[in-house]
Amino acid sequence: MSEETSCAYGAADPIDSASIESASAALVAFLDRLLDLGRPETMESLAATDITFSQLRVLCALGSHDGPMPVNAIAEQVQLSLAAAGRTVDKLVCSGFADRREDSADRRIKRVSLTDDGVRYLETHLALQHDTVRRFVAGLPAELRDNLCSALRPIVDDAVDHFCLTVPTRQKAS
Repeated sequence: MSEETSCAYGAADPIDSASIESASAALVAFLDRLLDLGRPETMESLAATDITFSQLRVLCALGSHDGPMPVNAIAEQVQLSLAAAGRTVDKLVCSGFADRREDSADRRIKRVSLTDDGVRYLETHLALQHDTVRRFVAGLPAELRDNLCSALRPIVDDAVDHFCLTVPTRQKAS
């Protein structure tokens, strides 16, 4: 990471377990309720295209990557065995959502990328999620909406990467 963007967990930050548990429980409860709002549309979208959850995970992995991915990298990212990832990719290729090509430098490696149909499917799926969030936020009283924005904006916009997955370590008493 650059000097401007660093992980949020600094050695000087004491760990307050009660605060962490309280904030975690509140955030998980919030996210669970928000996911429940969008579940019917998500399930309808999956059912309409016969996409499995594993296939959706692979599509999302491909969509979040800058270029074609080898199957082993897909397997690692979505936590599937290499064989299961290969079968999932096969199904996505057959359905027209993904394309698989030999690596130009090493023909043993197959690189997988999204097709235009795969990109459109992901965009539609993400639009459903964004619409769910918009409907939720639109239903909040203005004061709660403003408070939500005030709480989230510093986390998202901070120069420190609060989304770093590093686990903080306990401070030793001096």
